[in-house]
Amino acid sequence: MIKVFHGDDGFTISEAVRRARVSVGPEDVRDPNTTLLEGNSFKPFDIIAAASTLPFLADRRLVLVYGLLESMDGRGNSRGSEWDELPKMLADLPGSSEIVFVESTTLRANARGVKAAGPGAEVREFRSPRGPALEAWARDRFTRYDSAATLDAVARLVWLAGGNLRLLDSEIGKLALYAGEREITQSDVDEMVGEAREASIFAAVDAVLERRPGVAMRLMYSLLEGGSSVGSIISMLARQVRLVLLAGTLRAADVQQSEIGSRIGLNNRYALEKTLRQASRFGKSYLALTHRRLLDADMDIKTGKIGERLALEILVGRLSGS
Repeated sequence: MIKVFHGDDGFTISEAVRRARVSVGPEDVRDPNTTLLEGNSFKPFDIIAAASTLPFLADRRLVLVYGLLESMDGRGNSRGSEWDELPKMLADLPGSSEIVFVESTTLRANARGVKAAGPGAEVREFRSPRGPALEAWARDRFTRYDSAATLDAVARLVWLAGGNLRLLDSEIGKLALYAGEREITQSDVDEMVGEAREASIFAAVDAVLERRPGVAMRLMYSLLEGGSSVGSIISMLARQVRLVLLAGTLRAADVQQSEIGSRIGLNNRYALEKTLRQASRFGKSYLALTHRRLLDADMDIKTGKIGERLALEILVGRLSGS
């Protein structure tokens, strides 16, 4: 059996690979019956030799091949003509072997690499879920942990994790253990996942726009301590102010909330509702001035006119005095 796993959803691909390993047999026989090939040093014969070896104390052998098919395709082709015979060689493999080609990018259906796997290969594309599909993924994940969460809790968690499925899975596991048999709420998410990627960004925007420099600076430093760079913080602030401006303009034109989210590219319900609340609190001219000053600070940093930390402190001071 030959399979091709490809796409941008590395987390789900890794799970599919794990299931393939488990299917080989009990844990003590998996490693002896699994061959891993990656990099540029192996040849077609290495794949065939590994797949042709009889299983040891198991019914199957598994050969995992990483990054081969992408390297055979198009201008990035780094494989010689010796690989042209691979489809024919794969056709004669014993039924006790399974070869899984694993690619971290999306392959075209007619790509040379996909054709090399042979006409009988099972090709599966793994796409990272986005928008409502991501929230559905999270709800399903809670079910896998024998748990459940409110819609608000799921929306909040998805926003905090930023589409990182590995982080989402980890946090869902923690929340399920924390809540036990009861339903997980948004307050549970805030308590357990409060220091996630952008947990303070809305509060930081509020503090900046409300001219509270002490609070704003404390939140900025919290983001820095969490691993964010000054440049990324300014970019996040500028993006959020821009979204608030757009949301306010669309709301003034009597556009429905669901349509606003679609137009500005904000599909997460939690983030959209927060953005709309900010749009109702701050004037358009003030938001526009704030956005210009954020972009000016970003340019000063990138051109070396001023140091990052000092630029952030000056920026907060200027915005607080607007």
